[in-house]
Order: sequence, then structure tokens, then C-alpha cells
Amino acid sequence: MNNELLGFISRPQYENSCSMSSLTAVINYLFSDQIGIKTTKEWAEEIEAPDPEEPLSPGNETMMSWFKLVCEHYGVEGKCDYFICDEDVEDWDDNPKVITKLKKAIKSKKQALIYHLDNHYNVIVGYFEHATDPDKAYDPDAQLQRWIVLGEHSDYNRLEDFPAINKILEILKRGDRYNLLYDRCTAPVWSIRWRTIRHDLINTPNHCILMFEK
Repeated sequence: MNNELLGFISRPQYENSCSMSSLTAVINYLFSDQIGIKTTKEWAEEIEAPDPEEPLSPGNETMMSWFKLVCEHYGVEGKCDYFICDEDVEDWDDNPKVITKLKKAIKSKKQALIYHLDNHYNVIVGYFEHATDPDKAYDPDAQLQRWIVLGEHSDYNRLEDFPAINKILEILKRGDRYNLLYDRCTAPVWSIRWRTIRHDLINTPNHCILMFEK
């Protein structure tokens, strides 16, 4: 887990500002030692970007253009690009190389990653992996299950996307079970299987992992 990057998560976000909130974490992680801590509204106003309190739906190119404008405005050196896209994960034989690349970036003090998933942007803050067989938990050659950890800046409740679950939630609101469910679905971090992310990137071409570095 990159705890330093997680510590820069801008939470809570404005209602529709996941793009800007993600970028705020990245900007502060990479450049706070040079330009100080910047709030979302502060850097947005400085580069004349939209107000984060307004409805926003920027694409990947817009995200990267904001980063470039921030670097230019504050006089810091930075660059950004697509890091992992659909074509990078289509061939399963390339998976070890992609995972190695991903791990290195997560640990880096000079790089930060933003994952564009379904109608949302999140900062990648860590990973973990474990054997698929409990008898091989400590076997270095075991087949692995890999997870990617995302820093969540919104109070978005994933359970509310499922109408049937809403009915259950109404019943559970009378007890602590509701709080337990809610806490698990609005926590500052998510853990998502790498397999799920890989399939998302393959099946949804505009979804990707963006790289920002100094």
C-alpha cells in the first residue's frame, strides 16, 4: 500500500468531481514538496478549469490536459500518458509483464496512476496478491489471485446501484447490520480483482489506467 498517496486522497469530494478529486491527490502527491498542498478548487481556478461543484463528465484527454496546465501554471515538470489500455492486456501471456509494470508504478515516488472505470475515476494506491490454494499460501510458485487497491474520494454507495438490495437495506437500517454494509461500500479504499479490471479494460475501450509523473 502506498500510504503516502492514500494520505493525499481528497475526501469527501464534491458530488460529481471524481475526475478533479483524483487529479488533486496526484498533484499533491507529486508536487506538494515544491508548490505546497493545493485544494481542488484552488488549482481549478488557477488554470481556469470548470468549477468542481458543477456537473462534470470530462474524458481522459481532458484529465491529462488539466494536469499539463497545472504543471505549466506552477512551473513544475510533469508529464502524463495512457499507461495501460485494452491492447496492453488482451494477450494473457503478457500479464506478468503488465503486473510488474503496475507494481513498480504503485511503489514509485515519481509516478501516480488513475483508473478510469465505469463513470468514475479513482487513484490506484496499492495491490496485494495471494495463493488460490490455502495449502500453498507460502509457496513462491503458487498460482496467484491479484487485487488492486483504489483510493475512494466519494461517499458513493455501491450497493445502491442494485434496486433489489435497496429493499434489504431499508430493513437493515433498523440495526447495526446496515452500518456494517454501508461502511464496507463507502470506505476510503476499494479492493478489486485484477482479473475484473483486466476484463473491464478489454471490454470497454475508453476505460484505461492513466499515468502521471514528475
